[in-house]
Amino acid sequence: MCFVCYNLLEGLFAVCGGFPKIKVLEVFSLNVKKPFNSYKGDGKFAYACYSIEDMDYVFPLLKKLNDNRYRIRYDEGVQDEDTVDALRRHNIKRCDVFLIFMSKNLLLSPYCLSQLELAQRFGVNMYMIYLDGGDTLSQASKLFPDRVNGIRTDECSEDVIMDVMEQLLENCREPEKVEERVYTYDELLDEVYPEQKNESSGVFEATVSQDAAKIEKAAASAATASKKAITQKRQKNGKEFINAVVVVAVMIALAILLYFLFGDQINEALNPDEVVNFIPTSIKTTTIFDLLS
Repeated sequence: MCFVCYNLLEGLFAVCGGFPKIKVLEVFSLNVKKPFNSYKGDGKFAYACYSIEDMDYVFPLLKKLNDNRYRIRYDEGVQDEDTVDALRRHNIKRCDVFLIFMSKNLLLSPYCLSQLELAQRFGVNMYMIYLDGGDTLSQASKLFPDRVNGIRTDECSEDVIMDVMEQLLENCREPEKVEERVYTYDELLDEVYPEQKNESSGVFEATVSQDAAKIEKAAASAATASKKAITQKRQKNGKEFINAVVVVAVMIALAILLYFLFGDQINEALNPDEVVNFIPTSIKTTTIFDLLS
């Protein structure tokens, strides 16, 4: 359906009580299969402005961007005029990048031109993809006094255009999701010991036996070291006890020897009663007092 036909239909329905309030783009998009669901989250996104007449080129490109986790919003065909206007203003004002698929069809669309006007009014970041090559460059320059960056599809391959889009929409990309995987016992063993697995039984015989041997050897070494430590401690304690006994015996023998050698001096220095009380019972029989009595 072209815009001339749309205007003719509008005049015809005006005679019959008025044409339903449906935007031109919605008239086309009601029967068009959506390439993907438009982004509705709160993250940064790109908003695509295009003519439905150019959907054969636009939709595959947008789908590739969406498949690569880039957040894309576009008109999905809302029928209510008030809802369309409010949603359009909201999307254009919030978008991080306003993608314009410039073509002759877009320049003939009042709906698309109104979106361009809003984008200029809100001062959003705009980028053009020229679908008709240089045919629309002069017209686009009249619409946008300030220079708008863009790329021509007749001069660049699809891969180059995708690379440019991905760099342009870097801030609009959804972070990659890391899915948590639950491993079975066999899968976990595959990850840990892929080379030692026995395919027939699913048991890692070589690895398990090696690990068991290592554990047994380590346990035996630990037990030997423990026994050795206990034995050394007992020997050390025995030696210390013997040394203490020897020291005490030597000290006693030395004291007795000193007394016998210097007993006279000691007896003269002390009173007889004190000497008797001082000398041990075992030595009393050998004192000088006993010999003189």
